[in-house]
Amino acid sequence: MEHFVNSKDNSPTVMLMMLCMRCTLGGGEKRYGRVFEMLADQTDSSHKLLITRELIDLLRKAGILVGYDEHLVVLDPPFRKTERLSQKSIRRVLRPLLVVLDILWYIWQIHKAVRQYKPDVVHPHLNAIYFSLPVLVLNPKVCHVMSANAEKFRPSKGHNPIGAEIATWLKHYAMHRCDVIDALSEARKAAVVERGVSPDKILVNPGSFTDYSLCQPAAQKEKWVVFLARLIEEKGPHLLVQAIPRVLAQEPDVHFYILGEGYLEHDIAEAIQELGITNNVTLRFETRPTEVLNQSQIFTSLNLLNSYPNQALLEAMGCGNAVVATDIGENYLLVDEKVGVRVPPEPDAIAKAIVDLLRSPNLSEMQKAARQRALTEHTPERFFEYITSVYHRAI
Repeated sequence: MEHFVNSKDNSPTVMLMMLCMRCTLGGGEKRYGRVFEMLADQTDSSHKLLITRELIDLLRKAGILVGYDEHLVVLDPPFRKTERLSQKSIRRVLRPLLVVLDILWYIWQIHKAVRQYKPDVVHPHLNAIYFSLPVLVLNPKVCHVMSANAEKFRPSKGHNPIGAEIATWLKHYAMHRCDVIDALSEARKAAVVERGVSPDKILVNPGSFTDYSLCQPAAQKEKWVVFLARLIEEKGPHLLVQAIPRVLAQEPDVHFYILGEGYLEHDIAEAIQELGITNNVTLRFETRPTEVLNQSQIFTSLNLLNSYPNQALLEAMGCGNAVVATDIGENYLLVDEKVGVRVPPEPDAIAKAIVDLLRSPNLSEMQKAARQRALTEHTPERFFEYITSVYHRAI
């Protein structure tokens, strides 16, 4: 395969932005953290990454962006963290003001960075999609790449309704204004086109990737089943919790790992306690999930929305796990009968699929096929070739 070669002579300088108000570590953050590593490895320090301090700390715990200090512009928003110094009675009054002040601070920092480093292309992620808009409007010569990672434009549950409306409008505007859109899948492209964006400026990426050097499947696997995702409704952790007693009724020596954090964490912990399954379930956040995935036999991907190409799923497949996935969206592109089974998002169906896989004489072959598919079809090199073509297209 022919690859782009990044050099000062023929490649645009890129400023990647990964900024957040409440930072968590998910597949998208890992993916573009590793993308920037590849960018930085191809050239000198002309590429820059603007990143929130909280997020860079999380990524480094996962072994990402370690040793790239010269390429980083680390931002630590100063206002909202002062909220904890206030008395509890006035925090609710202060919080909206402090959020606005931090947003204005972010916008100013982006403005300074763009003026100082003069990138050819700016590629914002997370909250940077919104923070960067005023600066990009004032600097029309800077090319703007947007990533469409979700089919719905509206923020997830838990956001302020007024803020959600503003965010939705800003995302619409950014999609229309930007030079190129990097769509995570054909379904995401279709969703953007439905909103009036020209299909001519949308490129569809070839699928995600992960750092397979950490994926070293154990020769003798444990009877473990893993869920790895944010603990939010769309990821379906409650489906697995409800399925676990049904599995244990037939396979009592199975151990389940629920790895993640999110607003459902307390509810999940309570449900595990109430169902009397605490001895068979480990619930925690894991910065290096391959340490578990290399030992486990089955991975569950239970998203209620289209999640293709699921970063955690690729990591699990690379570690040699057979898969139980919800039959939703484009999951069929990654999960078929060779590597696992797709099921409706129902606890009974999930439990039956887990038991059937554990008892299947073909389980070992499925695990090997899953690893082979991840390592050959979803490689870092393939994704980097694609994203480099996006940056070239933007200019």
